[in-house]
Amino acid sequence: LQIRQQPVAARACGYGERDRRVIDPPPILELRVTDSSSGGLDWEEMKYNLNVLHCTLWNEAGDAETPVVPDQRRPTRQLMGQVVSSPSVAKDETGMEGCFFCFPDLSCRQPGKYRLRFVLMRIDPLNLPVGGTNPLLAHIMSDVFTVYAAKDFPGMRPSSALTKALKAQGCNIQVKK
Repeated sequence: LQIRQQPVAARACGYGERDRRVIDPPPILELRVTDSSSGGLDWEEMKYNLNVLHCTLWNEAGDAETPVVPDQRRPTRQLMGQVVSSPSVAKDETGMEGCFFCFPDLSCRQPGKYRLRFVLMRIDPLNLPVGGTNPLLAHIMSDVFTVYAAKDFPGMRPSSALTKALKAQGCNIQVKK
């Protein structure tokens, strides 16, 4: 797994659904699997549609998950939005084909410095024993990003060439001017 587009900033979204603001830029990861016999890319494995990437929110040090907002009577999720992504085979901004996972709909409730942890797993209902778990194939941690209070948020950045290239090929990701 490689993070092709790191999260940089977000505006804290508070507790209302209408006020949600996404992490900018949207994290984009690429999966590259090498065939052990040929040394080339294993496209069959990379295009396997039962691979999913799951995202969780971690503290700045990357040593503890921060799943809920502290000091709440009712536990409230800190990371909002679509935390699971399926693979999209597309060409990047240079025309190279790859297997990408996009996270265009992630928001954080509280200001602070955080990291995102991404875990690749295979969900194969035919090979999953009753009460079993899905194997974790790989994981990676993002760089630190900042979630700002509304008054301190520096604003959204223009979309990257990678974001525009993936959007043009049908990936569900927003493009900003």
